[in-house]
Amino acid sequence: MTDSIIVAWETEQPSQGEVTYGETEVYGLRASDPAVTASHALTLTGLASYTVYHYRVESGGVPLSGELTFRTAAGPDQTRFTFAVFGDTRTQPQFHQAVVERIVAQVPDFVLNTGDLVASGRRAGEWETFFEIERALLARVPLFPVLGNHEGNSPLYFDLFYLPGNERWYTFDYGNARFVCLQVDGVADFRPGSEQYNWLEETLAANTQPWLFVAFHVPPYSSVQDDLEDDVRGALVPLFERYGVDVVFNGHKHNYERNEVNGVTYVVTGGGGAPLYEMQEKEPTQAAFLLVHHFVLVRVDGDHLEATVISHEGEVLDRFERRAD
Repeated sequence: MTDSIIVAWETEQPSQGEVTYGETEVYGLRASDPAVTASHALTLTGLASYTVYHYRVESGGVPLSGELTFRTAAGPDQTRFTFAVFGDTRTQPQFHQAVVERIVAQVPDFVLNTGDLVASGRRAGEWETFFEIERALLARVPLFPVLGNHEGNSPLYFDLFYLPGNERWYTFDYGNARFVCLQVDGVADFRPGSEQYNWLEETLAANTQPWLFVAFHVPPYSSVQDDLEDDVRGALVPLFERYGVDVVFNGHKHNYERNEVNGVTYVVTGGGGAPLYEMQEKEPTQAAFLLVHHFVLVRVDGDHLEATVISHEGEVLDRFERRAD
């Protein structure tokens, strides 16, 4: 993963997709798709890890984009990096746009979306709106989403994203961290004995990275009640505690909440645009709660982590720190 990246885009008419790229604005390298299609996904290989590349999307030598940059993934020796986390971007595009603009200004290395990217995953027009809003971000930064209930397990989701593994639950390493993404959306089975549960336990048990992060949609701890919450808490929390998960990122509840439970930090970050949910019954483990559109910026520096919650207006709302065990 550190030596390749996928550049994906769509065109109104079928064409031959090309990407010109290199470590300078001179480019010098080119990849092309032999197929003539409107959906393009080119894998650039042989890249240096954690390196900024300049690139341009073309067709027949005609530029389709301006001059852009991306940074390849960090290898295990690169222990300083940043990433942004947010979710529930499904409605109120004005807030979604404002949050995205704040993320772009922070220049993270990649982004996690905790689900409910759109209001209905089966409506192509909503995906067009999503990508139009996130265009400036996704042209420069890789996105790792998880399925939310509003995606509805839609085939469009799997057509639009190019993710590791089976794309429903997957893992990737970045720097000195392992990220585990799950499908906890009311559709997939995550209970003990299920395929996903067995995969999760094997993946957590095999981890050798100092940092271990997990992301999925429906949280196990929230001050907004949910019928699925108890099932998630009963099935997954024991695994997180047993295998030393550091931070769990969730969405689904349209607010920001942080709970500290038995050495694991649980972060609800569902303030990407959807209408906000007020607190119903405070969790006894709650460390912070905010009713605001926002994202979480995480900075990893060796064995130290600092997370900052930033509102759609740029205000710093919460901070927390951790040390890798």
